Amino acid sequence: MDAERVKRVLIFSSVGNAAISFLKIFGGIVSGSTALLADGSDSMLNVASAAVSYCYYSRSLKPPDDRHPYGHTRFEAYGSIVILLLMAVTFSFIGFTALDRFSHGEPEKVSPIGVAFAVLSLLLNLGVSSLLRAYGRGSQIALTESRHTSLDVAEGVTTLAGVTLGSTVSAYFDLAATVVILGIVAFFIYGTLRELQGQIIDTSPPPEILRAIEEEALKVRGVRGVHSLRARVAGDKIYADLHLEVDPRLPVDEAHELCDHIERAVSARLGGRVDLTIHVEPSSG
Repeated sequence: MDAERVKRVLIFSSVGNAAISFLKIFGGIVSGSTALLADGSDSMLNVASAAVSYCYYSRSLKPPDDRHPYGHTRFEAYGSIVILLLMAVTFSFIGFTALDRFSHGEPEKVSPIGVAFAVLSLLLNLGVSSLLRAYGRGSQIALTESRHTSLDVAEGVTTLAGVTLGSTVSAYFDLAATVVILGIVAFFIYGTLRELQGQIIDTSPPPEILRAIEEEALKVRGVRGVHSLRARVAGDKIYADLHLEVDPRLPVDEAHELCDHIERAVSARLGGRVDLTIHVEPSSG
């Protein structure tokens, strides 16, 4: 993962979403479209969330210190939660606005100019979303941001349909599009929270990772057995520890060399993602 590349993409995301949000909100005000206002509010929120993402991603890259011996990778999960809270607050307001408009009887049709704003915004959304997916791989917070921006594409299609029908048939279609956008955002928040659960609560990596660690340990000459292997995921790092059985008569320096050999082998096989702690103990056999 190229950290500087992810930072540059997050900055670009913020600038791109600022332009998109201006277009949507201005278009919503001019055309009277609630769907465009809701979509624009989400894009404006993307500007704030990209800034939050950049801040917490930068903090997550700090090396371990005395107070944080396992590093700062979980700042990414914390930043993602902040983004979700911003989304929940913003769209609660949009929901109340749509409900208020609906409660006052059938509103006036949306101005056709809103269709042009919806089309242009959708094209810009596609560009920003594609960039985040392509260049933000390897980072939890960049992944959250890319999924959030990808939602803007679905929201953009919904908005375009709502504005088009709202300007030609009935403004109720525009309000219906607003409700759909709110539902999309709620689904995104739910799905991301479920994914973040694995980052906040110590979760074991996939079984094949554990098997790979055990296999590399057992390959080393002088190792008689491996047990009590366990691991947890934190960001893109895996912290693992295991008990290594060796000949009781093996000198300490040779046991230490065995451990170094295993750590290098595991690192080579799993791309340096694993921070491995090995407890050496005498074999009973």
